[in-house]
Amino acid sequence: MRMLKLYFYGLLVLLFAIFILQNYSTLTYSVALRLNLGFLSLVSIPLPLFLVAPLFFFCGLFLATIIGAGERHRLSREIKRLKSSHPELEPEPKAVPPPEPKPEVKPEPVKATQMESHPEPKQEVDSKKKSEEGTIISSGPLYKKTGSSEETNPPSRS
Repeated sequence: MRMLKLYFYGLLVLLFAIFILQNYSTLTYSVALRLNLGFLSLVSIPLPLFLVAPLFFFCGLFLATIIGAGERHRLSREIKRLKSSHPELEPEPKAVPPPEPKPEVKPEPVKATQMESHPEPKQEVDSKKKSEEGTIISSGPLYKKTGSSEETNPPSRS
């Protein structure tokens, strides 16, 4: 779609250039505008036609915009007046059903006896274990291993 727009605008510029080249002598012809009201006579400075034509075009565009804005304002006032005088004709807003309440899920409190019955797993970490990048993860074991088959309890968390 973008390429189609680009081709269209390119074609417009090309046609505009051809128009200017073919009508160069007419477009450069100087025109002096005159207004004679009987008691007042005005004459403008001579201007080339390629300046006068766009000037009148944009003046007309501006005038049409002003007139259209006035008409829209008048119509919007009339619509407000009619709505206030006939409220039964106003469409009712569609009723939106209320959202369904989501059930609340509350976590169960952990009891102290449950914590003691499931101690954390004990693991031993090599002091030279490194990550993939080569940085040291831990400088020593998390739990000390004693000479007997018993392991010491991990330090309590406060």
